[in-house]
Amino acid sequence: MRQTTNQLLFLSLILGSAACADAAATRIAFLDGFATARGNAFTATADNPSAVFYNAAGLTQLEGTEVRSNAYIFSAGYEYEGPFGDAKTDDDYQPVPSFFAAHKFEDQPFAIGFGMYAPFGLGMDWGKSAPFAPVAYEADLAYIKYHTVLAWQVNDSLSVGFGPSYDDAEIEIKSTTPGGSFDGDGSTLGYSFSVMYQPNEHHSFGLNYQAASKVKFKGTASLFGDADAYLKFPDSIVLGYAWTPNEKWNLEFNLDWTNWERVDDLSLRSGLANVDVALNWDSAFIWELGATRYFEDGWHVSAGYTFVENAVPDTDFTPIVPDADRHYFQFGLGRDYENISWVISYQFTHAPDRNVSGNTNVLPNGEYDLESQGFGVSLAYRF
Repeated sequence: MRQTTNQLLFLSLILGSAACADAAATRIAFLDGFATARGNAFTATADNPSAVFYNAAGLTQLEGTEVRSNAYIFSAGYEYEGPFGDAKTDDDYQPVPSFFAAHKFEDQPFAIGFGMYAPFGLGMDWGKSAPFAPVAYEADLAYIKYHTVLAWQVNDSLSVGFGPSYDDAEIEIKSTTPGGSFDGDGSTLGYSFSVMYQPNEHHSFGLNYQAASKVKFKGTASLFGDADAYLKFPDSIVLGYAWTPNEKWNLEFNLDWTNWERVDDLSLRSGLANVDVALNWDSAFIWELGATRYFEDGWHVSAGYTFVENAVPDTDFTPIVPDADRHYFQFGLGRDYENISWVISYQFTHAPDRNVSGNTNVLPNGEYDLESQGFGVSLAYRF
């Protein structure tokens, strides 16, 4: 009987960990202010240092050395109404900073780049009084990637990019169930591969692949002491096409696929019990469309639309990952000077109310409503 009880408590912990791992719905795809203003349709354009993330092959388009700092600042407030009560999340603004640097070697077909950014993360806090708190009511994940890339211009039309990364992560899960909380940290290695093909000045094609990873979190589980949690993070691939009819316009469409099916199970190991929990998330697409209009004196305006598909079915839904189909609408303004450039962008999110039913744990069943908006800021210096 005691062994069965311990396994149930660990199961609660694992489900909480699963929620936080997927909490970037839940990838953090928006990093650069200019890309965000265009609906994140930037893979086939990728002409600033944030190409380290969007498409490293694009770094061969740069000249000299450039550094770029970004902040994606968002507020995501969720409300829940269900058969067991109501709940509401903290809707304070959360910043996601990033930094990129790149250098194109003079008279050489090579460029290098470095980036520090968060491809996964965010947090969710429903409070201890939430009706589903015994499963998990709060999760925080910080996943930082330190990414170095090399880009090579093979010929006038084709460039490729590749680079390894060191990934550092911390996770904290809270549950009202005894033994259902965990706090730990871990690290892993990753890599990316990218291609940019520009047959002429009007057309550009981009491909960017980010490899999957697995992190072993060493930490402490409440009540049970030392424990290890193993979480998988999905790989993703983005295909993009950009059309530049003249020097005043750039339009792009991207199709972004995330392999959430790879996150097939989650594991926890301790001296008391070993538990493996199967997941049934679905791989999902992100559709991105954007345009930029360039004016005299370095001014430019952008607008974009992004659609993110839901990846978590009702049966495996957890309130810490209140995933749903989402529509993002963005616009932004920026200006380029001789050595300095800046961009600011605004983002509004619409997610139709999601009604969850048939969950394997009845507590999360109910209606979830999202209100969210965000801002992007980028500042760059060339020398």
